[in-house]
Amino acid sequence: MIDDIAILDDETRPRAPKIAGATDAHRAHGRRLRLFHHAHIHQLAQLRRVIEALARGEGDEAEVAARASSLAMAENYRRFGALCGHECQMLTLHHMIEDQEIFPRLAASGSEGLRKVVARLAKEHETVHALLVRLEEAAVALLRAPAPERVEAVRVVFEALERVVLSHFGYEERELEEALGYHGVAL
Repeated sequence: MIDDIAILDDETRPRAPKIAGATDAHRAHGRRLRLFHHAHIHQLAQLRRVIEALARGEGDEAEVAARASSLAMAENYRRFGALCGHECQMLTLHHMIEDQEIFPRLAASGSEGLRKVVARLAKEHETVHALLVRLEEAAVALLRAPAPERVEAVRVVFEALERVVLSHFGYEERELEEALGYHGVAL
């Protein structure tokens, strides 16, 4: 289900050069990105718990719906697929903001090294998006015809997505910490 999606390789990621003149205040501003990432990580952890319960065979669809609807999210989640759908939408929106607003500003005002990092981050967004699509498809298939192999398919895709997102967020936070504040990019 995910064999055709390239999982991120930290060894091939470019590194942003240190910015001469960057201050602690610039770095503190850049660290604010973690606040946005933390919200997504929290949502992924909630989704993980629902998937783990399914994998253990605990509860039926109604029980999964009850778990999902009790989560502190913006909508009334009635089914597992809606939960996935919300997090998929939130991650996609987060990446759209980066791709359309933040990354172009950094690329325009930063060094060649920073432009390489920004290009890599944008490319990684494509990998995250591909995994989000696969997760959505697996969740819909599970809802249409519940079966252990479909629960396993959801789990496999989710674990790949979680691994990629956590790696991507860490890379982004490290490499953009100075640049976001130094170049005055609002978060």
